Amino acid sequence: MYLSLHTVRQLLSVVDAIAGITDPQRFPESCLHSMCDLLASDSVTYHVKDLHTGKAHHVEFRRLSGPPENGFRPHRVTLSVEPFPTLHATVVFSRHARPFSDVEHDVCELLREPIASMLRRVRSDHLVDPALRDGELTLREQEIVRLVALGRTNVAIAHELALSPRTVAKHLEHVYRKLRVDGRTAAVARVLG
Repeated sequence: MYLSLHTVRQLLSVVDAIAGITDPQRFPESCLHSMCDLLASDSVTYHVKDLHTGKAHHVEFRRLSGPPENGFRPHRVTLSVEPFPTLHATVVFSRHARPFSDVEHDVCELLREPIASMLRRVRSDHLVDPALRDGELTLREQEIVRLVALGRTNVAIAHELALSPRTVAKHLEHVYRKLRVDGRTAAVARVLG
């Protein structure tokens, strides 16, 4: 796949914006406009549904005020993101002028993991007991406990945080000592309390 330097810069800008999201409700206002620009779309729609609670959120960013005069159906690219089994998000890019190219489909696919990662991270932020955020655990230890609570192995945590598995194990030893627990299950039970 060949991407122009301009497209790579736009893609990196969008990925950086997604990575900076701390509240999933801010994702549409922070990123849909730049995602629309990235794929030269007329509109982009973001729909997310929590299958556990049944709550849904739907936002659309539209560059044009209405459909074109020719009345043809728009061309679409759909990106489905499932960061975990109980949450499903969909991003739909639409435009009337011309179909999306294979490269544009590939660029769209490159957004899947950053969006999924943001949704996992934001959700895991809510898993840690607020009492533990007040200094009992370091930020890195909190991050590791959140990933353990999501069912990640030491190797997966190491890969996600760019650490070695031994470093993750050492952090977990410190967590167990600070929380006065014997292992992963007990640490997660304490955190989710």
